[in-house]
Amino acid sequence: VKKWSYQLGLRVESSNYTGTLLNQSGADSSSFSVKYPLSLFPSAFVTYKVDDKQDLQLNYSRRVNRPNFFQLMPFPDFSDPQNINIGNANLKPEFTNSFEVSYNNAYKKGANFLATAYFKYSTNLITRYVYRDKNGLTLNDSAYFNTYINADNSVTYGLELTNKIPVNKWWDFTLSFNLFSSKINATIPDQSLDNELVSWFVKTNNTFKLAKGLSLQLSGDYQAKTILPPGGSSSGGGGRGGMMWGGGPQSTSQGYNEPRYSIDLAIRKEWTWKNGKSGSLSLSMNDIFRTQLYKTYSESIYFNQISSRRRDPQVLRLNFSYRFGKFDATLFKRKNTKADQGGGMDMMQQ
Repeated sequence: VKKWSYQLGLRVESSNYTGTLLNQSGADSSSFSVKYPLSLFPSAFVTYKVDDKQDLQLNYSRRVNRPNFFQLMPFPDFSDPQNINIGNANLKPEFTNSFEVSYNNAYKKGANFLATAYFKYSTNLITRYVYRDKNGLTLNDSAYFNTYINADNSVTYGLELTNKIPVNKWWDFTLSFNLFSSKINATIPDQSLDNELVSWFVKTNNTFKLAKGLSLQLSGDYQAKTILPPGGSSSGGGGRGGMMWGGGPQSTSQGYNEPRYSIDLAIRKEWTWKNGKSGSLSLSMNDIFRTQLYKTYSESIYFNQISSRRRDPQVLRLNFSYRFGKFDATLFKRKNTKADQGGGMDMMQQ
């Protein structure tokens, strides 16, 4: 049995943003442009195979989280006169160096245990920032400005445990628990923002085989109070084109994000026809009890603020897929074993 394996990679990227604001008549009123230089992103994976069921993996990667369009757009939004949203065209990309040590054990048929210790160091962390009006854009003394800044750096380290087990022939259960500590260091002209918090995240997924080709999936997750989501600041929409305001859990250098939880449901039917072709139909709904509420507590030497926003309305999805031709599963094999452990709502995306 080959004990050692490795994988090395290098990626080069650059990007350019341009935006134009139209007035009520549809004519251009103002515009902006942001260009980011070339950056290098190395990665390295080293795996030691203990035996047929166990392996150890050490990996390193450098990643980028670029500001999305709405975070960069430097035009005030007065739709909420108490909380004026405005982008920051001077935002820089956030760079993260990640180190992970993982232990994987396929201890019995259909079951798998994964333990991962990780350390992440980010520079120019894109973080939410709230301040009182100082620019004369409003006459309301109680108004706040919501924007983003680049923190000096952030450090996150923790331990993630994932266990996938077939309870019986018709029920597969996956449980993932993540305990982590986050610290954000930021500096602004009138104060230093140092925020640190220990938090945890748990996710569970249940897949029930109701009949041949028919399955039901029920999943839920709970995020305790945090200043930085488990997936990093990019979980809040940075670099992914998500909504700027209330788009999801975001890193915050002031205060913290309140606990949140949600439950998703999906049902899936698969067919295989005599000609060898196959297809599937899935119906899914996110946040079935409408509990996904994002609440943030912000504080500074000048104010305390509590804000609540809902990310998206509940969405009912109906998806159909049809497969034709020869399917080679090796083309889609995941390199990182951790990806096989998530047990998330895969039906939601199919």
